[in-house]
Amino acid sequence: MKKITIRKPDDWHAHLRWGNLINSVISLFNVYGRVVCMGNLSDPIDNLKKIIDYRNKIVCLGNFLPIIGAILTKNSTVAEWTKITNLLYDRVFIKYLPEGVTTNSELGITWPELKNFYPILELAQNRKIPFLIHAEIDKDPKTKKLIPKIDREKAAIPFIKELAQTFPDLIINIEHVSTSAMINLIRTHNNLSGSISPNHLIHRYEDVCNKRGNIINVHKYFKPVAKTKADQDAVIEAALSGNPKFFFSSDSAPHFQEDKEKFKKAGAFNALTNLSFLCEFFVDHHAVGKFEPFVSRYGARRYGFPINDGIIKFQRQDWQAPLIYRGIVPDLAGRIMKWQIVVE
Repeated sequence: MKKITIRKPDDWHAHLRWGNLINSVISLFNVYGRVVCMGNLSDPIDNLKKIIDYRNKIVCLGNFLPIIGAILTKNSTVAEWTKITNLLYDRVFIKYLPEGVTTNSELGITWPELKNFYPILELAQNRKIPFLIHAEIDKDPKTKKLIPKIDREKAAIPFIKELAQTFPDLIINIEHVSTSAMINLIRTHNNLSGSISPNHLIHRYEDVCNKRGNIINVHKYFKPVAKTKADQDAVIEAALSGNPKFFFSSDSAPHFQEDKEKFKKAGAFNALTNLSFLCEFFVDHHAVGKFEPFVSRYGARRYGFPINDGIIKFQRQDWQAPLIYRGIVPDLAGRIMKWQIVVE
């Protein structure tokens, strides 16, 4: 097999950032029909004006349909979200980043506090607005002790289970799912789904951290952190399963090399390689027929969008991922990729 053609895909979770970063990476997303653009900027995108301004910025720079992952913060109100959904109901999702768990989540809401914002989730349930969850807890709610990085997704499961039971018709997606326990939970609740990032198909905990939890390779450090082989195997199985509950999102999260290395910022920049890697992944697992549904169909179906018009083509041709791209170190820097997108 030397050529593969699929329907134009979507990226259901990407960080485009702002300023020089967005200018550096946004053209890489023009291969997609839609991109969910996360709003966890230094000034979180959490109200109607910020959503419109950020969306207009992206529309001016990119050639895809942006859907803004607006952040649920301590400033969020039902009145504001009513205005948002009235105007942008099919161009905005709600993104939940618990306080302190990841980049620019300082205004996030802790899991115990989330009940205070249930009226917003009721609105989302009624309006069919997806609720996207970064499923981690960094501190034990009772003891306040830090939870090891490798256990933080699993620690969120009781809260997600309660949320799924409380809002049975809310579209809840667990972002960048990384553990077998979370995958099993998703399979048992009709209103849960899980997006899968290439990061968790490729890397394991030992690639990122030592046994004491210290980061040993900052360029492979993202959240949720890569897990054990057993968890990785479960994520791989879910991606290959053909179960429409599991679909692609890149979680591409760029930082300039100096900032990434100096401040040990979480995020892996994979926008250069993720589709080529996934093409290789499905071919190598003798599941090429599941490639297109995973990247082009299941997510659109989950969120109530039509399948994209247009196609993209891949050809069997080796190329090397660059060691540096516009000041950013790619996740698979230097790796020989086996499949290349055909530019026509």
